[in-house]
Amino acid sequence: MKEITLEFDKIVGEGKTLGRYGGKVVFAYGVLPGEKAVLSVTKEKKNFIEGEIVDVLSNSPKRVPPREDHYLSCSPWQIMDYNYQLENKKKLAEDLYYQTVKDNIKTEKIFQASSIFAYRTKIEYSFTETSQGLSFAFHKRGAYWEKIKLPSGCALINENVNSVALRILEKLNKMKIRQEQLKTLILRQSQNSSDIVACLFVKDENIDFSAKDIEGLKGFTLAFSNPISSVSTVEKILKKEGDDFLTEKIGNMEFDYGFDCFFQNNIELFTAALEEIKKYDSNFGKTLDLYCGTGVIGFYLKDKISSLTSIETSLSSTKFALKNMEKNSIKNAQVICSSDRETQREIFKGIETVILDPPRAGLHKNVIKNIMENMPQRIVYLSCNPITQGRDALFFLEKYEIKKAQCFDFYPNTPHLETLLIFERK
Repeated sequence: MKEITLEFDKIVGEGKTLGRYGGKVVFAYGVLPGEKAVLSVTKEKKNFIEGEIVDVLSNSPKRVPPREDHYLSCSPWQIMDYNYQLENKKKLAEDLYYQTVKDNIKTEKIFQASSIFAYRTKIEYSFTETSQGLSFAFHKRGAYWEKIKLPSGCALINENVNSVALRILEKLNKMKIRQEQLKTLILRQSQNSSDIVACLFVKDENIDFSAKDIEGLKGFTLAFSNPISSVSTVEKILKKEGDDFLTEKIGNMEFDYGFDCFFQNNIELFTAALEEIKKYDSNFGKTLDLYCGTGVIGFYLKDKISSLTSIETSLSSTKFALKNMEKNSIKNAQVICSSDRETQREIFKGIETVILDPPRAGLHKNVIKNIMENMPQRIVYLSCNPITQGRDALFFLEKYEIKKAQCFDFYPNTPHLETLLIFERK
């Protein structure tokens, strides 16, 4: 495989570091600006090169030793001093906004995490075969068909979760279950109670696995998942032991969510974002919460909302949103299960505040169209992807102006972050 030696200049786009070689731009993880490194070329096109670091010849003062051998596949910024991570994330968000909006959007601040490891509340392990049997694995970044072995799990989640996971793995090996019968193991932990639930997704409906003897588990689900699909989704529940949900305390409220529901992965920073939204205004009026998940954002603002309509596409999340509405005594509210593209235009009429927390792909064009036709007073947009958020903001900025722009480091040691934009009608 071809190797090249070059110096790297800056961090760009997806958090890779950029250099130049032979008239082409070069992108790589595992190297910092100002460093000279040897790179193994994995992809070369007319205008760019991508590669893997073979050796770093000169170290940046911002470099720190990674905690894990597999860091490039889970959190490639482990090699970066945390303050330098924050500095780069804030700049990346502003650069990505400029690329889409073609104007400077300055973020007020970036909220930092108190813990840069063991902060996740969810982890998903794939499987691979070794000479000793099954091992946990991550798919290699940039090469999904390759797997990286994880002998001790991952440091991004609590060691108690990894301990439970390894006990499940040990039992799978004792039962001589093969890799081709398995898909993934998902584990989730409540930061408030430290309760852990797990779901083993299998490709073989005939597997009979029990986790009743696995110490530290509040609940376990055995689920059949379509072997053809690359995503672990439930086709059929084969077994359920204990609880299949967790309860998380946020502020003075409690929220339940299922093992297969979307729920934010960093409770500390999510709470900080909710507080920033809450203190923005004393009265959000008639509010529409799109992509509401289990209802957290809209319900958290209950004292400042005159009426609330929460929309969610997932049946499972909708079920828990209804449960959380009752649990937290939410009045003047309704929860509707509907996809973003099918949400009825009438729902947007008379709305004063729209809350948006979409997946990485951003907003469906129908959502943008309905918002712009009805012109609510404000738009609260929380995003895990500044690129698609900036793309969507370009439409809103025709009639709105940004009143608040902030970053939250939900994902330390990775290039990812959460960004909050609040728009007011001009």
